[in-house]
Amino acid sequence: MGCCGKKRAQLAHGRMASSPVATFAPDEGSGDDQRKARVFRFTGATAVAIKGINSGRVYHFLPGATVEVAYEDSFAMMAERDLRPE
Repeated sequence: MGCCGKKRAQLAHGRMASSPVATFAPDEGSGDDQRKARVFRFTGATAVAIKGINSGRVYHFLPGATVEVAYEDSFAMMAERDLRPE
């Protein structure tokens, strides 16, 4: 009986090579209003810095200040107790 290890390796390689890889790149110039930055007002008593969960940007909030937040981070910011969307 022959070894089937080479056939398995060829099959695995063939599957991996033929599998399409899906990528998503949002269209920056689409003009879609839903993709624009959102403005949040900070209602907390002391200054705070919050890192955007998707973009990695650090947003600095001072008491009573409004800060523009990237669209991809805005939904996570809505969960913050002291931030209110404008």
